Amino acid sequence: MTEDQKKLEVATFRFGIIADFVKRLGLERGEIKKLLEEKAAQRYKIPHSSKTEITKGAIVKWLRDYKSAGEQLTGLYPKTRSDKGDCKSLEAQIKIGILEVLKDAPKATVPAIIKTLRHKKIIASNETINHSTIYRFLTEHRKTKLANIKADDRRRFEAEYPNQIWQSDVMHGPHIKITGDKERKHKTYLIAFLDDYSRFIVHAEFYFAESLASFKSALQSALLKRGLPHTLYVDNGACYKADGLIQIGAILGISIKHSRPYIPQGRGKIERWFKTVRDGFFTPYFSDDIFLDQLNESFHQWVEEYNKKVHSSTNETPFNRYMAGLECIRPAPDKLGDYFRAVTSRQVKKDRTFQLNGVIYEAPVGLIDRRVELRYDPESMRPDLEIFYNGASFGMATVLDPQVNSQLGRNWMELLPEVPSTAIPNNPIIKSGELPLEENHDEL
Repeated sequence: MTEDQKKLEVATFRFGIIADFVKRLGLERGEIKKLLEEKAAQRYKIPHSSKTEITKGAIVKWLRDYKSAGEQLTGLYPKTRSDKGDCKSLEAQIKIGILEVLKDAPKATVPAIIKTLRHKKIIASNETINHSTIYRFLTEHRKTKLANIKADDRRRFEAEYPNQIWQSDVMHGPHIKITGDKERKHKTYLIAFLDDYSRFIVHAEFYFAESLASFKSALQSALLKRGLPHTLYVDNGACYKADGLIQIGAILGISIKHSRPYIPQGRGKIERWFKTVRDGFFTPYFSDDIFLDQLNESFHQWVEEYNKKVHSSTNETPFNRYMAGLECIRPAPDKLGDYFRAVTSRQVKKDRTFQLNGVIYEAPVGLIDRRVELRYDPESMRPDLEIFYNGASFGMATVLDPQVNSQLGRNWMELLPEVPSTAIPNNPIIKSGELPLEENHDEL
């Protein structure tokens, strides 16, 4: 994993922490303070760090950095070492020895641990070890143990308004005919999105594969029809944890939440809806002698009827309950497909070239010696790359043609217009109330 990929993982994690502050409108000062304390009290699996806790000051700083960058994910990239405080001065053999001592004597003091390590010849008799280093290692070890034994919270929940939370999951569908091959049949998968507040089925469609590409296609259709949710609650499967999906959510301002492995209760509403699909749509009279487009056309009509029937839990139709809160819905941005592209970065060389996946591209002269952001479709054999710098687009990169360049020559003094030092992009995210930034919190 490259350093840029590590930074992107850290930035995406940080957005997940501050997403509630960015998305929830009209928070009072007391509510903000309570939410800060709740987040600081939790334990996390922080990418590329042994830490499990986040201070209130760190959360406030991340929000400030995010807004200063024009609500772009790049504002959350780490600016210091991500492995700070990892006790790297302790060799692996010494760490293992300390843990073995703690198995026999859980309450052993640091001097007693060092004495035992010398006795076992894990450290030499004349070797000096800083006591504070061992204290830090023991602190991190005990925090990790506490995080692992934390009790599960399985309380029922419901969103407060439409598009606050979407639940999504995949159901195994029937085997149907493949276009062009009437003799063979292929298994289908139903990908669906349910609005937690209204039980409204935002979008549901059958695909031939349970893949990231299928899920991205379904998600894009859902966003185009019903706007942007604040949180997308999904399974713990591989395609839902793919970097591409998490990255899309962070760029669009959608917090991606995963249910615990082997604990599907958090997605109970959509699981119950899948049972309704099996009992209501797949009747004994259902015929699988159809093609995919026919199956989806019939199913879309059934979903439309479902959304207009009174739900037993809300005593309202999902459609009416959803439409009553339209003021809470954020519309999808223009050119939504651009947000579904992969994002990476490259340093432009002196000859204004950079390389991606074995292909050499050229950038505008004004970007020489600058690290630029690239957005592209990773599923394309030779993708079209759009170049961004400081949030502003500098057009599409061109594939290097050395023969053409040798004929044209290069005038190094003829530079493009100055690259702007700051550029505020057209971001669809709606800002919420400010955090109490005047508080002097310690940073993580």
